[in-house]
Amino acid sequence: MEKSDRKKVGIMTTITIYRNKRNKNKYIEVHNDGYYHNSVKQYMQWKKDHNGNQLAKPIRNETGDRVLHRWKKANLMELLEDYELITA
Repeated sequence: MEKSDRKKVGIMTTITIYRNKRNKNKYIEVHNDGYYHNSVKQYMQWKKDHNGNQLAKPIRNETGDRVLHRWKKANLMELLEDYELITA
């Protein structure tokens, strides 16, 4: 079978963003690869400075080691109890 005969199967990764219910500056990105693998990245984001003035560009600080970590669905669902959906 030649390369031109092979079908490309494209599974699209979806990224869903959640915000913490208690700390509005804390976010989680959940990357789903189209199968059952969920990877999580956590970050803090500020849209206003310490005086309450709107920033031109939000400041985003990624927490931890800045690597996507895989989570089992049961553990991820427990984590997301403290978060609300922002984008799907």
